[in-house]
Amino acid sequence: MSKPKYLHLTPAAIKILKKNGCWSRHWEKVKVSKGFDPTRIAGTIFRGKVRIGSLDGQFIPRDGIRRYAGIFDANLHNVTIGDNCHISNINGWLSNLVIEDRVLIEDVGSIVCQGETTFGNGHSIEVLNEGGGRELKITEMTSAQTAYLTTLYRHDSELITTLDQIADKYAGSVRSDRATIGEGSFIFHCQNIVNVKIGKGAILRGIQNLKEGSIASALDASTFVGDGVIAKDFIIQKGAHVSDGALLQGALIGEGTRIGKQFSAENSVLFSNSEGFHSEVCSIFAGPYSVTHHRSTLLIAGMFSFFNAGSGTNQSNHMYKLGPLHQGILERGCKTGSSSYLLWPSRVGAFSAIMGKHYANFDTSDFPFSYVNEDGGKSTLVPGMNFFTVGTMRDGLKWPLRDRRTNADKLDQLIFNVLSPYTGQKMIKGQATLLELYANAERGQEYVSHAGILIKRLLLKTCSRYYRMALEKYFGDVLVARLQEKTPAELSQLITPPVGAVDGNAFWVDISGLLCAKPRLDDLLDSLKSGMVTDTSSLLQEFETIHAHYVDDEWSWILQSLPEVFGFKEGDISVDDLKSVLEKWKISSGKLLNMVEMDASKEFEGNVRTGFGIDGYQDADFDAVRGSFEANSFKQQLDDMRQKIETDLEQSIDILNNL
Repeated sequence: MSKPKYLHLTPAAIKILKKNGCWSRHWEKVKVSKGFDPTRIAGTIFRGKVRIGSLDGQFIPRDGIRRYAGIFDANLHNVTIGDNCHISNINGWLSNLVIEDRVLIEDVGSIVCQGETTFGNGHSIEVLNEGGGRELKITEMTSAQTAYLTTLYRHDSELITTLDQIADKYAGSVRSDRATIGEGSFIFHCQNIVNVKIGKGAILRGIQNLKEGSIASALDASTFVGDGVIAKDFIIQKGAHVSDGALLQGALIGEGTRIGKQFSAENSVLFSNSEGFHSEVCSIFAGPYSVTHHRSTLLIAGMFSFFNAGSGTNQSNHMYKLGPLHQGILERGCKTGSSSYLLWPSRVGAFSAIMGKHYANFDTSDFPFSYVNEDGGKSTLVPGMNFFTVGTMRDGLKWPLRDRRTNADKLDQLIFNVLSPYTGQKMIKGQATLLELYANAERGQEYVSHAGILIKRLLLKTCSRYYRMALEKYFGDVLVARLQEKTPAELSQLITPPVGAVDGNAFWVDISGLLCAKPRLDDLLDSLKSGMVTDTSSLLQEFETIHAHYVDDEWSWILQSLPEVFGFKEGDISVDDLKSVLEKWKISSGKLLNMVEMDASKEFEGNVRTGFGIDGYQDADFDAVRGSFEANSFKQQLDDMRQKIETDLEQSIDILNNL
């Protein structure tokens, strides 16, 4: 028979506790671990069942002040305390808690659990559409992909029922009348924390009020919630940083996301690596890497990802008829300029830049890499041009490097690629549409109209060439990678779709950061509705599997699309055909780098020097502060890319010659 973990207090221990200013009406309800040292507890009131682990350790928090394990000036009610914790200066109560090992709780008001709760898990929020109809049940395990399906696939009632059941199942698994404070957590200078589950290694400092929520955290991905934060009905995922007076009401904050500086979020989700400072958001679906930094920005009823909001960005979802029922979608990689305005409903194609104020409803989703401009109060489009800017190239390079998630079990599955089958299929369609619009336009016509937006007739053929250059660049990139990574022994091995890949004709979708061939998503939806996927862990595993198939599915799409893009004979691709792809890739890649370099060089020319050299030393001052363009790290990066193109071309041609 195993020995009990906790033992009754000895009369000698009770005597020492009383001498140290401790009190209990029922000492028999207080149990301690073997070797208990009563001298490490002082000024403490015990009520209900209290369990105390060993108190013989010490640790040094980030403030550098050594703490000894012990309990000092605290009020405890129905609390289990793990080994070597430090608890002191509790002005209210620690009630109905499970405090794991090596936790520091110091100078707090109350941390309590009141009745049974799911700690924010399963709470339903009205995301994307402020008027309802797209409710999402948030949990600690909600990924961007899960939320995407729940929010946008409302037409499939069976699927929505299943996804809601999965969320409810998880919420039920954490339902308890005891709140857990995870191992290694530090909680100090906080006021009131009610019905909040706290993960391992979390740091809570200066919180004002938290109620009904979960702070997921891990020893390898510590979550910080800090000064002045007020939150209710919330989920904060691993590695997030929430501070500086942030206000959260019905919100999910994703892994590695940073929130602060009086940021306000209501009925909104912000997934991994997003940033929200100063701004206000309401009913938004902010996919991974959504960024808003400015006090004057309001994001409302919109869907974003890999997004950057300029100062004063605003939208309207209310036509003053039946209420705020409208919504908008900015596909991945979009940016808004300062004081931009959009009238919902509208949809903007991937990697587009929106400038000005737009009072028309339009859809540019078939035209990625575009400029959406305002010209005399009218919304105009320049398709394809944004692909050749320094900003778009820098975004594609920086996103993988700025992944702040350090935990091994990441929730969001991300494909960072700027060029992909998702944007590729749109460019193919956009190119064809532009040429068709040009053929049907009258010669004297200044603008043509398409899906609610205007395009200058004289730009139609030019912009179609932009798409062709981008496609040649993309297809060459993938061919080079395939040749170098797979090193095929013969041509048939190269041009045969990989085993297990989806059909090359498949339509592609962006599931909030996860680029996916639609048949794979359809298979997952069938598995969900048939009961084969029944919980959060298996659902997340399915998304991981889709992610793992991306490269082979992409190559299958490339093989199918090569004849259409390059004019090859369908089903009969030769070595010479592939060499011609590489030659066009070299030319288009060179043009891209030249255009990007020209765009970047504008940061060192002409009027940008205004404001430097206030007393007559303009060039010297500019050079001292900004340096020269030739010495700029991005310029050097472009030069390295040019050299790599030459090297990759030579190696790839050699591989093809040996097939």
